[in-house]
Amino acid sequence: MEIHPPTKPIESVREFFVHLSMIVIGILIALGLEQAVEAWHHHELGVEARESILNELRDKEKELDAERVKVAKNREDLVHAVGVIRQCLAHKKFTEHEITVRFSGAELGSTAWSTAAATGALGYIGYAGARRFARSYDLQAMLLRIQSEGFRVSANAMAPVAYSPDGPDSLSDEQLRAVEHDLTECLAISAQWHQLAAQLSTEYGRALKEE
Repeated sequence: MEIHPPTKPIESVREFFVHLSMIVIGILIALGLEQAVEAWHHHELGVEARESILNELRDKEKELDAERVKVAKNREDLVHAVGVIRQCLAHKKFTEHEITVRFSGAELGSTAWSTAAATGALGYIGYAGARRFARSYDLQAMLLRIQSEGFRVSANAMAPVAYSPDGPDSLSDEQLRAVEHDLTECLAISAQWHQLAAQLSTEYGRALKEE
């Protein structure tokens, strides 16, 4: 904004106040326009961040629901593996001693949410909207922590079996008991994961329904 001096000398108090009023009005208009542009920019940032988060939630809802089916199947394999290990501990004869232990998990990224938080765009979404989205991402973080623990425990359970030349039937009783412990822990984690995943899927749906 530029302020130009009068083109001719001010000859009266009245002219002075007229010029002063024009300058003040000009400054106020310029400030008002600047604030309006800034407010519109913030609004656009909020809209863009909101849409990015909603798109991210839609993708994660589909991914999570698909992964829940895999986790249910993996749970059946875990139950079978525990049965095999217990047969080995009881020194019973059995025909099928192969076991498969997997712990599936969803990636569930949070790029849109992290970007909105880093750029300050969350502040332009509105408190209610940001709080609603935060519930989904907080629950998601809990699920990912449980999932990470499931990966660790399942890897521990399979390590002795994987490096045994004849599978579980060549392990010592001490090793078998350690594998059994890890498998049962993995089953418990799997059940916890499945329960929390169901809650998260509901939370995703609620956040998307209220869009």
